[in-house]
Amino acid sequence: MLVLKGTGIFKDIVVGRLMFYERQLVRIDREKVEDIQREMMRYHKAQEQAVSQVHLLHQLALREVSQENAAIFQAHHMILEDMDFNGYVLDVIKNQSVNAEYAVQQASDTFYEMFSSIKNPYLKQRAADIRDISQRLLTILTCGKVESFEPSEPSILAADELVPSESLQIPRDKVLAIITKFGSENSHSAIIIKDRNIPSAFGIQKLSREYQGHLAALDSYTGTLYVDPDEDTLHRLQEKKQREEEKRLGMSYLIGKPNRTIDGREIKLYASIVEPLDIEQVLRSDAGGLGLMRSEFLYLKRDDLPSEEEQVSAYRELIRPMNGKPTIIRTLDFGAKKMIDLSRRQPEVNPALGFRSIRICLAMPQMFQTQLRAIYRASHYGPVSILFPMVDSVEQLQQILEHVRTAREELTRRNIPFDPNVRIGVVVETPASVILSSDLAQYVDFFNIDTNDLIQYTLAVDRQNPTVNSYYNTRHPAVMRMIEMVTRSAHEAGIQVAVSGDMADDSRLTEWFIRIGVDILSVSAASILPLRQTVRDLDLSDDTETGH
Repeated sequence: MLVLKGTGIFKDIVVGRLMFYERQLVRIDREKVEDIQREMMRYHKAQEQAVSQVHLLHQLALREVSQENAAIFQAHHMILEDMDFNGYVLDVIKNQSVNAEYAVQQASDTFYEMFSSIKNPYLKQRAADIRDISQRLLTILTCGKVESFEPSEPSILAADELVPSESLQIPRDKVLAIITKFGSENSHSAIIIKDRNIPSAFGIQKLSREYQGHLAALDSYTGTLYVDPDEDTLHRLQEKKQREEEKRLGMSYLIGKPNRTIDGREIKLYASIVEPLDIEQVLRSDAGGLGLMRSEFLYLKRDDLPSEEEQVSAYRELIRPMNGKPTIIRTLDFGAKKMIDLSRRQPEVNPALGFRSIRICLAMPQMFQTQLRAIYRASHYGPVSILFPMVDSVEQLQQILEHVRTAREELTRRNIPFDPNVRIGVVVETPASVILSSDLAQYVDFFNIDTNDLIQYTLAVDRQNPTVNSYYNTRHPAVMRMIEMVTRSAHEAGIQVAVSGDMADDSRLTEWFIRIGVDILSVSAASILPLRQTVRDLDLSDDTETGH
């Protein structure tokens, strides 16, 4: 038995046959070319094809992993259109009169070495992205298309290293676990693998291809790989797996229990979802409601706009299973990238600060009205609230409310039933909405503080840019004071305040949220029962800070 140690990701114990990852063979030779313009055109076409493929990967990532981690492929798009990278390739073709493949390889080696030598761990991750897009370009230039590797049977997949696009495209039903020689738990590939719930371990050295097809067992709790495990090892791992599963199932006793501290304070725990497939997990989690239903799933998988009937049907299928528990639907919150696809607009230099979210809805009133009518119609099937993102002024909120009135009047005129008591909320995610929270509170029924965007806009940190990840601080005093300010403004106006995003999911902050009076935490479905346990273990009877 061979025992190898690495770093485990997404904890589980898996037994299966080893299968080594095979890439498309790409042979790169240096060839002298006479027609330089033709070679440059070959590169331009390959680059355009790669951009198109990366766009499709981003759409796939939005379905497979979190929206934040799907942004990895937006970064790939930026590299493919980067003037320095493209300029380097074209200069090599021109100055050396060589083939495009060789020029791409030279650019890849140069940029990879440059980023690999940087000490900053976030910039260092860019090296793997360079390898990823370069491999894509080379495969297009030499083979014409990029093919994804698929194991012949469910296996433990072994590789020297996986780039992000490979980690995303590996078929989940054919991969029991993943082990790699290189990489780290903070790499882009690791982030994607973890999001896809694939047990894995990185840094497994001394594993050669001679073990192809051998039985192996991975304990990703400890990051240990056992090749040709003996019966005693398999028995011990099976017992450990059973104990860990019993721990997880042990949380089920919390189903139906209140989210109440020892001293009697309660907080509501709602679940957020990205797409309809997540509803089953929400129901199993015993969440108090659907705290944030992102409606982008209706728009991201198509090139046209969904009809009113399609939207009503989609919302209804999520509202009905909630069986009377509240459902909060956020109106469209996609950015300029999707609008480029829908309206042929020019790409924006800084989409996070550009034409996005509610700004798009107000600029496209017909689309906005269609969604509002659909949500109101769906309210006939259960309690619904509407949440409007990126609201930054009272004037803008008044425009939104005018659209709401128009949609309600249209449904009344058409004699279509809807719930007249649909609650209206706004997402507080910018410093402007924090400062104006007292004014905004006069017009709505609740606030939802999106901590991810609030941190981004307050600290001037692009959360999709790994080079500044170290500045993304979920406990920054400025952010925490803002949350306190918004909570106070909401309660003075007699409305509720919910918190969503990374901070809501952080059990270390649960006590603080309860102390300052937050009414609802909107978290991932998997966090509901563990957070319920956290709440029930708290005793805040010594609270003197907030006057409770």
